[in-house]
Amino acid sequence: MTKNHFNSARYILIAMSLIIGISARSLTGAWRGDLNLGQIKLGLVFNFTEGTDGKTTCTLDVPAQGAKDVPALVDFCDTDSVAISIKLINGSFRGKIKANEINGTFSQRGYNFPLTLTPEKDISVRRPQTPCPPFPYTQIDTTFTSFDGTLLSGTLVIPLTTSSAKIPAVVMVTGSGPQNRDEELFEHRPFAVIADQLARNGIASFRYDDRGTAKSKGDFATSTSETFKKDAESALNFLKSVSCIGKTGVLGHSEGGTIALKLASENKPDFVISLAGMAVSGKDCILLQNKRALDKTDLSEQQKEESLRLIAAGFDHLIAHGSVSDFNVENYIKENNLNIPPQVLASLTTSIKRSNEWFRELLSTNPVEWLGKIKKPVLAVNGTLDTQVESESNLDIIRKHVRNAEVKSYPGLNHLLQHATTGEVSEYGDITETISPEVLTDITLFIKNQHNN
Repeated sequence: MTKNHFNSARYILIAMSLIIGISARSLTGAWRGDLNLGQIKLGLVFNFTEGTDGKTTCTLDVPAQGAKDVPALVDFCDTDSVAISIKLINGSFRGKIKANEINGTFSQRGYNFPLTLTPEKDISVRRPQTPCPPFPYTQIDTTFTSFDGTLLSGTLVIPLTTSSAKIPAVVMVTGSGPQNRDEELFEHRPFAVIADQLARNGIASFRYDDRGTAKSKGDFATSTSETFKKDAESALNFLKSVSCIGKTGVLGHSEGGTIALKLASENKPDFVISLAGMAVSGKDCILLQNKRALDKTDLSEQQKEESLRLIAAGFDHLIAHGSVSDFNVENYIKENNLNIPPQVLASLTTSIKRSNEWFRELLSTNPVEWLGKIKKPVLAVNGTLDTQVESESNLDIIRKHVRNAEVKSYPGLNHLLQHATTGEVSEYGDITETISPEVLTDITLFIKNQHNN
């Protein structure tokens, strides 16, 4: 459950398309700043290049949204100021230039956000764990056909070896939301980091773009967890068909971790690794996320409790009827004499309109119903600061229902398994670490143990 947990403010800069202006001052290079949108920060990167004709060209990156090289229009630039228009969304940036920063304001549709840009640090500094060439292993970009004929694209990583013995391997399954094969978020590429770690230790891997994402075909919007599970199974079958591959497992993060456990209950992989995969019911998991959000407000305890009661009723209706379009929120509030704050009611109404089959299936999921069927080796991990899948109760369920599961709780790690301070989503992009080295080591040792047994 990594990218779908942001509010609508996150999408403030989607689908920009701008043109170039002229410049009287060279700002060559990348300049980064963060828009403070309340619970989250949205990083913007302006990339300036001065041509041989003296004109400045500019592109914009929004790393959290995967937007890169978006054309921008430089309206004005002199020795001490710059102005950039964002016509498609009726936005703009105006700033005063100093030696090492540009102080200004980003504006859109009547809203103004202070924005200070500073020279961008190199990716090796921002994300030091990101693998850089040369690589001491073989990488092959390839495709495979999923269960319904959809062509999915991925990267096969094979370690270099002089041995003729079969190589252990894993398929990697991303969390919720459309993600590329690296599970890239906030410029972090955790699956690339894991693949690099494994290959350097004699373990192969295959990671792929979600359907309808990056280079994979298909429609993400109409897909459900069941669709993604079948995609993962197809990827597993593809990996097993590679002649040098031996024991083959599934490594999943968040929703992908739940999918890995589900495949294990169906006896498909030789082993599974669940990184913050949900073992509690989907309804309980999402309700707890809502409770955390309400706890950050200044609402009374009664208002929080009654708001959660209303949200739970909406979830139950969606599970039972497959839709909430006919769930009369106002009647439910009146019949149950609830005191619901306007902001909660507005948020719930918006959520109801956006509910789809994927969300209904998520709420309906209760892993307890099938966890007991797992006979294959399992490594299940959570961080104690995970604010998306609560660590203690989640791991307790796995301990109780999965025989001989290796269960690990890591103090101070968040949902992305980074060392964190608060564990909140707003912190993910500020952390330079992509994934804890302890977790990387434990994943490696677990797979090696399966290979040797």
